[in-house]
Amino acid sequence: GAMIDPSTLTSFIEYCEENYEANRYDLIFWDHGGGSISGYGYDEKYPNAGSMDLAGIDEALTEAGVKFDFIGFDACLMATVENALMLSEHADYLIASEETEPGIGWYYTNWLNALSNNTSISTLALGQIICDDFVDKCNQDAYGQSATLSVVDLSEMESIVPSALSSFSYTTNNLIIEDYQTVAKARSGSREFSSDSYIDMVDMIDLSNRINSEEAQELTEVLKKAIKYNKTSRDMSNAYGLSIYFPYRSPYYLNDALSVYD
Repeated sequence: GAMIDPSTLTSFIEYCEENYEANRYDLIFWDHGGGSISGYGYDEKYPNAGSMDLAGIDEALTEAGVKFDFIGFDACLMATVENALMLSEHADYLIASEETEPGIGWYYTNWLNALSNNTSISTLALGQIICDDFVDKCNQDAYGQSATLSVVDLSEMESIVPSALSSFSYTTNNLIIEDYQTVAKARSGSREFSSDSYIDMVDMIDLSNRINSEEAQELTEVLKKAIKYNKTSRDMSNAYGLSIYFPYRSPYYLNDALSVYD
């Protein structure tokens, strides 16, 4: 079956758990990423199968029933608020990129050696190595391409972000009705990722800072607590570790987005 079929992912996880019993499990999605709406993956053998959306990933992980130290995305655009909140039941940490990833992807050698040399190394320390090496290698070997990678504490996401995000969304929605120009200006000035496409992902902290309401300031504070580590290339400003879907240029994908969010 197609690798973007949730049942394929479930069977892979179950096979590994049954045949390679361990105290710690990590899961890395390696391939294409399309942010909160498109989700993960593309299978060249099944080109019409599309991608696995966040609901599909959730279905696969729920069915497999394994709690991971971290779930990583060696893929573009998957360090999103929506992805982190969905994954909070399935892992302790999310390691992913806000921006598109240069083709070289993660550098695996050092962190796998560090884990091999000390199997009790903290997941956060491991995540920092992954982030540092990825951005360092991109600076060396993918000159001119931007790189971001962050480590997000998912239990903190789950416990402190939803209420702050709801308050921010509610007041911002009202602001759109009352003072559209303020929100539009904040959105247009915010750090956007994959800006040549209709992915419409913007950095959440940068956006909330620009809107600058009381609710926005509270959201910034809770997000900064949950984002434990964030590494970016030298040319990347205002990228703090998590993005959110905020359609701006075109409403073309909005109906698709609403079904994904449901």
